Order: sequence, then structure tokens, then C-alpha cells
Amino acid sequence: MKAQNETEAIMGDLSDSSDRAIAESATTFRFDRESRPLGVQVIEAVGATTGLDETEITAPLYKSVDPEALDTLFATGGNGSVAFSFDGHQITIEVKSDGTGTITVD
Repeated sequence: MKAQNETEAIMGDLSDSSDRAIAESATTFRFDRESRPLGVQVIEAVGATTGLDETEITAPLYKSVDPEALDTLFATGGNGSVAFSFDGHQITIEVKSDGTGTITVD
């Protein structure tokens, strides 16, 4: 439970549907592809997991995966998953056909 509290402190009030990914656990975050680009939400999830502000993450996402391709891949209402390494973490994105899903940072 301590990790959840730390994530809440980093991300703010989880009941607020703010501009950040919403934590489901210390390393899994809900997202909605309609709110912001998926690549931005990946950076937010990594930041929340590591305790860093998104601006402190120096590894560029585009060296691991094409951020525009992430959005395009799931833009048509399809579902599926994709996994890749980013900044020393394994990222898994699972998307449901309604445009919601999870980002898991391991």
C-alpha cells in the first residue's frame, strides 16, 4: 500500500480526471486515448513510477518507439497490445476497443 500512496502523492488526487494517467497500482496506469497522445501518457506513467517529473526523463521516447505510430495503431477503435523497452523499463500497453486501456511499467 505504501507504493500506492507514493504514486498518489506523485500524481495527485486519483479521483480527479486530470491531465495525467490514472494509477491503478504502483506500476499500472489507466488511460483514455481521447484525452492526450498515448506517448505523452507513457512518459507520465514512467515518471510516476520512477518518482521523476516528466521533464526529468532524458531518454527520448522516439528512440524506443514511434509515438505517432502508437496513436495510429489504436486510433481506429481496435484493441490489442504492444510492448517495448524505454528508459530501462519494459512498457506494455493494452488497449480495449472503447479506447481505454492500461500502461504497465516494469
